[in-house]
Amino acid sequence: MGYALFAQRKLVLDFQLNNAQLQQTMKANQQLQIATSKLALDKQLSSLKSGQAQELAGYYRELSSTSDSTQRQQINDKIREIEARQEQEVDDINTEIYKVAVEEQAVELEVKRLDTMVTALQKQLEAVEQAEGQAIDRATPKFAGLG
Repeated sequence: MGYALFAQRKLVLDFQLNNAQLQQTMKANQQLQIATSKLALDKQLSSLKSGQAQELAGYYRELSSTSDSTQRQQINDKIREIEARQEQEVDDINTEIYKVAVEEQAVELEVKRLDTMVTALQKQLEAVEQAEGQAIDRATPKFAGLG
């Protein structure tokens, strides 16, 4: 392989390697954003459940202190309404958590693919550099009048 071909192959491999490493960096940033989203959703869910428990506790206290059947029915209706609303809110957040988890899995697969690609490109570049070095070593004595 001529020196120009070695140089050309090295340039192509360097470009491909740099591009793959840039993609790795972008995916790492995406992973960070996903982790931040998951953390925010988990915090939102925890806060929602805590708030719900406090809200319901107030109604249950009110229910236990009331003996009027009409008022008890109104409180029970309110509790059922709150529980239904809260269940929907929890389901909505869980749906978002699931979507984030699916996205996270896809990004992880892409990161693994990029890791494999970077490793392969590094090995190819190393092989080309070694082959170039060997070709230079073989040619040196010839050009120096020693061969």
